[in-house]
Amino acid sequence: MSINAEEIKEVRRAVYELDKDTVIKYVSELDNPEMLHVYASNYNWGDGFDIPKAIIDNPKCGLSTALMIFYGADGYTYLSGREENANMSKWNEFVTGLYYDIVNGKFLSNGIAFTVPLTKVQKYKLDKVVSPKETVFITDIDGEEMDICI
Repeated sequence: MSINAEEIKEVRRAVYELDKDTVIKYVSELDNPEMLHVYASNYNWGDGFDIPKAIIDNPKCGLSTALMIFYGADGYTYLSGREENANMSKWNEFVTGLYYDIVNGKFLSNGIAFTVPLTKVQKYKLDKVVSPKETVFITDIDGEEMDICI
């Protein structure tokens, strides 16, 4: 499993040159989990939740990519607070849905690495409050590193 220079170029084009609707179609139809992951790792969160939603709805989206998106959307705040923020209803809807998809096993590990982006203190605090099903949020995943900055 790896991603070649031509595929990186294609993802770079999608990140920087395509409009939102075209990108949603692009990531929805991608057949390559590595390219999905690279796109997600380079996503600009100022562009909203529509593109990440299309990525996680793609059947090729693996657990590492879903977790990266979860934390990119500030999933730590959700895990540590678990309270709905009425002022952030789109965020809450997105993160809550992704949380349940992750804990219910929608995403499978596909050989792509994931390192939990938390400090030791944050992991320790979460470890005290998460259930056994939720340990997925504080456990690194071994595999090929695909967090390529384009």
